[in-house]
Amino acid sequence: MAAAAARDESAVDACRRLVLAIRRADTQRGTDLEKTLRTYYACGATVQATADALFLHRNSVRYRLDSVRILVGFDLDHPVVASALMAAFAVDEAAAAREELEKARHEAQRTK
Repeated sequence: MAAAAARDESAVDACRRLVLAIRRADTQRGTDLEKTLRTYYACGATVQATADALFLHRNSVRYRLDSVRILVGFDLDHPVVASALMAAFAVDEAAAAREELEKARHEAQRTK
């Protein structure tokens, strides 16, 4: 699904807009909110497992997740929100990989 959606520019744009606030905060403030959220979902939405995986105190994880909640304005634990964010990350990764591949192909053609 992510690979197919990565070819649809409107899907890619929608996914990137969904995670834009998180990435912008990470860039501007030097935080790891996206990594924390991805790890949180990968750990089954469990704060303690996320804290263990990131070598953080669980209160630090809670603080970061609260920051993400404020940025996106949604309940991160709601199944629809969690699914949408995970799909957005997957589509964005697939699109970025496709863009890099196209860039490499273009460079290879240019050098021939």
